[in-house]
Amino acid sequence: MAVHSVAPVKTKVAQVANIAPQATRDQMQALFGYLGKVEELRLYPIARDVSIPVQSRICYVKFFDEKCVGIAQHLTNTVFIDRALVVTPYHSGEMPDEQRALEIAAQQQGANPGEKVLPAHIINQIEGVPPNQVISTHDPVMIHHGLPPYPTLPISYDTKKIEEIRRTLVAINIEESVTAQELVDFFQKVGTVNYIRFCSRENDSQRYALVEFSDQSHIIPALKLNGTTFKDKTIQMYHST
Repeated sequence: MAVHSVAPVKTKVAQVANIAPQATRDQMQALFGYLGKVEELRLYPIARDVSIPVQSRICYVKFFDEKCVGIAQHLTNTVFIDRALVVTPYHSGEMPDEQRALEIAAQQQGANPGEKVLPAHIINQIEGVPPNQVISTHDPVMIHHGLPPYPTLPISYDTKKIEEIRRTLVAINIEESVTAQELVDFFQKVGTVNYIRFCSRENDSQRYALVEFSDQSHIIPALKLNGTTFKDKTIQMYHST
């Protein structure tokens, strides 16, 4: 069993993804019941129709004690049946219904074959009430590194756009003579850069650049470049929106 450092959580609900299609509710109850008293457990999809193939199932476990969610995270990468489980806190604290749970599962698996998706430990959630709903993205690894959380995004954004934004950063205070290639070379030391686009704001003398990486995992070392000097300028790094 792989053991990882996890950040403190403030929810009693754990999300368990990448569950083998043949797994049963009783099996999940037994697995997580060893970690603490379970108040409620939901395994989706509820009905198993052999005529409709399911790649994987998703489960939500509500414990009586929120400390159990942190313990449950240590089961991530534990092979159950034939799949490595991915356990993350479900930050809304409310058990989702089947429709919402399957939407989350689809976001993580990708809507189309070959479409890039966020890593399984990153959770997108809809927060707020209509018409003031937003999409929030929770990344426990980013929090563990002491980095700023993702800002919320408009509810109208689709999963493809969200994934792209979540691997894009804004670099501020770029020296005027710096070329796009020089900036690519600077950021390539932390990850593969897809593109650089310079931009500006009205009544703002600072030079900005959007930096899109090929993979979300490159965001963490790139954010740690905040405060470093490049061409005699101190660069500031922020999440894109």
